[in-house]
Amino acid sequence: MSYKFRLLALFTLILGLWACTEETFVDPITFASIRGQVLANSNRQPLRGVLVRITPGSRITETDAAGNFRFDSLEVGKYTITASLANYRTEAISIDASTSIVSQPTILLVTDNSQNRPPSAPTAVKPISGTTNQPGTVTLKWSSTDPGLDTLRYDVFLTRQGNTTPSQSFTNILADSVVVSGLDFNTTYYWQVTARDGVNTVNSALFSFRTGAFPDYPYLYTKRVNGQYQIFASSGPTSNTTTTVADERQLTFSGNNWRPIASPNRQQIAYISNVDGDMHLYTMNLDGSGTRRVTTVPVAGYAATELSFGWSPDGTQLVYPSNERLYAVRTDGTGLRTVATAPFGRQYASADWNAATNRIVVRTTQGYYNNEIVIIPQGGGDAFLVLSRLNNRLSNPVFSPDGRQLYLSVDLGALQNEQGRQLDARLHRIDLLNNNALVEITASTNQGGNSTSKPSGTNDLEPRLDPTGSKLIFTNTPNTGTGTRSINTLELDGRTRTVLINPGEMPYWR
Repeated sequence: MSYKFRLLALFTLILGLWACTEETFVDPITFASIRGQVLANSNRQPLRGVLVRITPGSRITETDAAGNFRFDSLEVGKYTITASLANYRTEAISIDASTSIVSQPTILLVTDNSQNRPPSAPTAVKPISGTTNQPGTVTLKWSSTDPGLDTLRYDVFLTRQGNTTPSQSFTNILADSVVVSGLDFNTTYYWQVTARDGVNTVNSALFSFRTGAFPDYPYLYTKRVNGQYQIFASSGPTSNTTTTVADERQLTFSGNNWRPIASPNRQQIAYISNVDGDMHLYTMNLDGSGTRRVTTVPVAGYAATELSFGWSPDGTQLVYPSNERLYAVRTDGTGLRTVATAPFGRQYASADWNAATNRIVVRTTQGYYNNEIVIIPQGGGDAFLVLSRLNNRLSNPVFSPDGRQLYLSVDLGALQNEQGRQLDARLHRIDLLNNNALVEITASTNQGGNSTSKPSGTNDLEPRLDPTGSKLIFTNTPNTGTGTRSINTLELDGRTRTVLINPGEMPYWR
């Protein structure tokens, strides 16, 4: 081989080797990420468990408790993200995935009411529709369920028979029961419940119940409600160890009303009221219905809330004080007449008419501490003085059923002030057949191992006898003039003293 040929071959080989060592460049594949959040459009709160799909690629994920989702390792480009959740409209957005920035879209879901299923119609749990003899306070309870487990809110409407508008209503409540009170007795009531889940509203059927007859409550009394005197009737305490009444019924609601006294046949209640401005006598039925103003000449005298009156033995008249005159009037408002006129400078404060003796006992006063007890015969004869206390406060006296005794409270304290404060008022009786002897009933010491004494620093006021004449009912109150007044009972021998109702005052024993 010639020299020239060998040189050419070597050159060709070197050129081939150089060509094999030249680099070859390929564009790299790059990736992007999308991190977003799904919120409820109504309140901008995160939605958990939303199904999020990205296309192209058809990858799927779910949002966490904060409503967040993410897709990683995405090729750069355009994508569509779709979010779906039950009871919400499906939403889709378009987004560019880029390597230069992480996309962070927010998707708002709007409630899709067309997917909501309504709650079941409420059904009555108690009282079952058509139930009778219900008390004056009733718990209405119902049942309703929602297939989507939505929170239910209820409206309840109670309507008295004969009325077109509800007498009581309760709206937007979460509980499945309400308590209705102050119901009239012997009355049919209708009630209906509306259930709402925020989308749908479902009404129940119309349910009904009927209240029972008005109970034969043995106790009438007064207590303050929102700063005003109102009259109540009750069954008394739930047991011998509590003063909480088992069943209580408010009978008056407007103005101030006090001093309830039952008629001789126990079917009517008379009382004093200022609902018309001046103080007048009114009557009502035992359940508080049928109120009627009796007097045209007002009740008047010293210390308005201490004034009292009485029924005639046949229940056709009321005898009452009006300053220096004692009047009688028929319960229908007719036949007003003057029974007696007080001595000059004195005023009548009370009257009690006894059937056994046909006599009226009155208290006359000339200020708080100047008191006299006088009996006025109605069958003929002159009035006569029974007790005079010119420096003590006395309560209004009442007869025993046989007319042989009077019962009242007498303040034994020596204090006198412009407010008429009493320090130590105790229960007493006056024996009319024993020279009008004044006998204290309130025990001052323990008797037979039972503590029957009046609590220190209190006053016993306004005693009245039970229908059998064997026990007293009265008011006990702190002698400060403030504090809670309670109704107590006491055996006539002073041995058994019991707190009956607290608070309460001006009691009457039907």
